[in-house]
Amino acid sequence: MTTSIPRVSSDMPIPPGEVLAEEIEARGMTQRELAARLGRPAQVVNEIIRAKKAITPETAIELGNVLGTTARFWMNLESEYRMILARKREREILEANASWLDEYPVREMIKRGWMEKGLRKPEKLKALQKYFEVAVPEPRAYQEAIGLRIQEAARVKISPGALSVWLREGEIQARSVDTAEYNEEVFSEVLNSIRNYTGDRPREFIPKMSKLCSDAGVVFCMVQELRKSGAIVATRWMNDRKALIQMSTANTWADRFWFIFYRESLHLLQHRKQIRIVIPGFNEDSDGPETEPGAEDTETEANFANSAWDLLINPGAWRAFCNKGRYDPDSVKHLAHSVGISPSILVGRMQRERRIATTQLKSLKRQYDWKRELSSYSSAGRYTLLSVASARVSESSDS
Repeated sequence: MTTSIPRVSSDMPIPPGEVLAEEIEARGMTQRELAARLGRPAQVVNEIIRAKKAITPETAIELGNVLGTTARFWMNLESEYRMILARKREREILEANASWLDEYPVREMIKRGWMEKGLRKPEKLKALQKYFEVAVPEPRAYQEAIGLRIQEAARVKISPGALSVWLREGEIQARSVDTAEYNEEVFSEVLNSIRNYTGDRPREFIPKMSKLCSDAGVVFCMVQELRKSGAIVATRWMNDRKALIQMSTANTWADRFWFIFYRESLHLLQHRKQIRIVIPGFNEDSDGPETEPGAEDTETEANFANSAWDLLINPGAWRAFCNKGRYDPDSVKHLAHSVGISPSILVGRMQRERRIATTQLKSLKRQYDWKRELSSYSSAGRYTLLSVASARVSESSDS
């Protein structure tokens, strides 16, 4: 009996039939004789040797019985051969579709540490596969995986690849944050508490805000804006127990930031949609590119906007303020103090409702410098994980 020597693994596809041919030749056995011993037609053995037919588990067992080897030996040879062929086909597909890279902000991803440096084009596409957890590194593959349908009108205005990367970053952060199971009542209470932070600096309120949201089953994260991604906010359910509000650092005005956060929070409270993305200039006050039919109409979205303002500003106090019609700085500051929010939010609402011109009360408006405020958390644009961790460390220290 001859002893089969395991072959060294290589990238060259070696058909199992080649090993079989060597084995029977060493034994002085013909293909016809082997076929007879297997109880198979000679054509079957010939096709295996010529790599025209794969070795099945049944054939592997029979070869083991006839040749004194193990069935697993033949199955491993077949499996390795097929895997090498599949990898070869994959490389060919990646090389043939290098143009997919043009769809993504690859340089910016490398700069932020989201992709490794020094990769060749096929390797970059492979890295994108792993990044998005998809088999085909084409923008639509990830979008379809998360249930996102982008209308063609929106595709003209934005880069689907950049939008996909921005959304994926939020998904990565959301998966990594431990949250309590989503609780609507707790989240409503959280929104009342977060109002108290509207006058703070981002580096102060982001950790507290993230921690409170996670306690209610909601991940809140800031993802550094990407050129041409278009989105300023995305709200979605990761599963039945965890939701995500992902905001872009493109939101620099404080009043706009808080209004958007509360509007999206209301969408979470009232809807179980898969994903909602807001792109300024295309669907700033509507659902625009979304995943499910039956998007809210303009009137419904306007109601959401009013409700968001009401969560931020006591409705009764707001009506009394508007009835007086005194929109001077002192009156605004007095109302802000009485309802416990930043004057900037009041000015933003007055401007939005055209009670004052956009040039009025500018001294009370506030802008956030996200790069400066959040640089202490992360230089790679991943803010939530570190900010939530900071909040928990601080909480532990205090206790």
